[in-house]
Formats: sequence, C-alpha cells, structure tokens
Amino acid sequence: MKEAQKVKISDVERLVEASSRGNRGAFDELVELYQKRAMQVALAILSNVDEAAEAVQAGFVKAYLSIEKLREPERFEIWLLRIISNTAISQRKAARRRAEAAKAADCRRQEKSSFSPAQTADSEELREAVRRAMLKLSKKEAKAITLFGLDDLSQEQVAEIMGCSVGAVKWHVFRARKKLKVLLRKYLE
Repeated sequence: MKEAQKVKISDVERLVEASSRGNRGAFDELVELYQKRAMQVALAILSNVDEAAEAVQAGFVKAYLSIEKLREPERFEIWLLRIISNTAISQRKAARRRAEAAKAADCRRQEKSSFSPAQTADSEELREAVRRAMLKLSKKEAKAITLFGLDDLSQEQVAEIMGCSVGAVKWHVFRARKKLKVLLRKYLE
C-alpha cells in the first residue's frame, strides 16, 4: 500500500485534478493514499474505531462531492484532513446530543409517571399555551427559536438551515424570546 508521505506532490496534484474532472479511479487512489492518515485523525477525535471509520467514510464522500472546489491541489492533504476532523467533531457532537436527549427523555418519563392528575393537566395547559404563542410569532422567529432553542442547534447551523446570517438568527431568536415572554407571562411567574 502506498503512503501519502512517499508520494510526490505532483502526483497528488495530478490525482486531484483528474478527480475534479470526474475520474473516480483517481479519487480511489487518493483514498488509498490517505485512508490511514484520515483514520488516525478521526480515531484521535472519536476514540472509537467504528465511529472513526464512519467519520472517515463520510469525510471522503464529502471530499469527493466537493473536490472541484479545491483551488490548491497541492494542499489536498490539509483540506481532506480538515474535512475528516470536522466530520468527526460533528459526529461526536451529534452523539453527545443524542445521549443527552435520551437522558432527558428518561427524566421526563420518570417525572411524568410521578405527576398527579392536576400536575398533568397543568403540563398540558402549558403545552397548549406554548403552541398558541408560537403561532403568534413570525415564521422566521418561530423557526429560529425552534431550531436554536428547542432542537439545540448552534446559531451557525440555524443560519445555514434558514439561509441567513448568524446576526439575523440572533435577531429572530431575540425577538421570539421577547414575544414569548409576554405571551407566556402567566406561566413564567
């Protein structure tokens, strides 16, 4: 098996350029060259072989799909390893969010089972009040507060999903919180 360190930069550049023109075989050679290094990076971040392998596979797919955007083929390794590390970090964050959501769901189930009928009715009333209040927000405010506040996404992720700037997301979240505070005043006291 070839190692990335023993390959000339010009060979990598040639493979990158061929890959960007749609040559799948050239990209397969790049995968072979950088598979071990990519796995080392992902494993260092995730500390789990199976999760690292998933991150590497996803990272190579992302690289393949966007290789034509790489303007400096001689920087392929840095570019690729940045994709791999970002993919691994995102995967780790997603796993953490899933674990926290599962833990929170368990807590809610335990709390719900210990609620009295009056507490359950109050909870239902609050849920309905929140639903009505959300309907009074603008679509952008409702989407921003839901994605950021309830789905626990970062402002950058919300901005990407909504197709706007982070500043706009901050504004929509601010406005939504302000309106919800007024609309749900009775429940916040």
